[in-house]
Amino acid sequence: RMGRVQDAEESYKKAIALKPDYWDGYNSLANFYDRQSRYAEAVNQYRRVIELTPDNPAAYNNLGAEYQSMDDAGSAKQAEDAFKKSLTLSPTYAAYANLGNLYMGERRYAEAVDMTKRALKLNDGDYRVWINLLLNERWLKDEANASQTREKAQSLLEAFLSEHPQDATAQSWLAVLQSEAHLRKKSQEHLEAALAISPNDPLVLANVAETYENLGDRARALDYASASLKSGFMMSDLQGRPGLEQVLSDKSFHASGRK
Repeated sequence: RMGRVQDAEESYKKAIALKPDYWDGYNSLANFYDRQSRYAEAVNQYRRVIELTPDNPAAYNNLGAEYQSMDDAGSAKQAEDAFKKSLTLSPTYAAYANLGNLYMGERRYAEAVDMTKRALKLNDGDYRVWINLLLNERWLKDEANASQTREKAQSLLEAFLSEHPQDATAQSWLAVLQSEAHLRKKSQEHLEAALAISPNDPLVLANVAETYENLGDRARALDYASASLKSGFMMSDLQGRPGLEQVLSDKSFHASGRK
């Protein structure tokens, strides 16, 4: 596999050597680096794309996404600048959604709501963006809007799962939303489906933890929150979830060394 990756990288570099002034070669190499989680190298290639096409909004959006993937304070500021530049050039769904997601991670919830709503005005069909809006509204204690947002997210999830029943992430999110609506039996069915498909996925495990918390089973909520951390989630990932606040502050969570 390693040899194939190196061969692919070489072929992208050869394409650039043949047409060094053509932006698409650098773009393809940047996308390749992104798939390999080589974010700093992807940044360098997207910067080359921008040098060749300075009015390219997609390139700035992609650059912002790479900086965001680096997941540190300095990169977050560069990500914000890149998303804003992209939006100045062309107000797109992707850049609004990405900027909203960035603000949510920085706990700038009112700004996150604003950007996420702008994204949804351009494309209201992705349940994940509605869930981001829901999380932000929850942090802002805006329960009236959160209730409407939850209903919209739930209907989109149900439609999505009718075509993609093997999507564990969607199954686990629907379990969360149904547990909030006290639909215990349905919630349990989707929770079990998610775990059967992806038993070690950290987001699925976090969603299962939140579902059990909503269903009044603190012991299982604690177990699955812990399992989420063991599977790769950071504590900050769990702290971004208003529905897990009580779980994370539970004495037994810290007593068992789950920090």
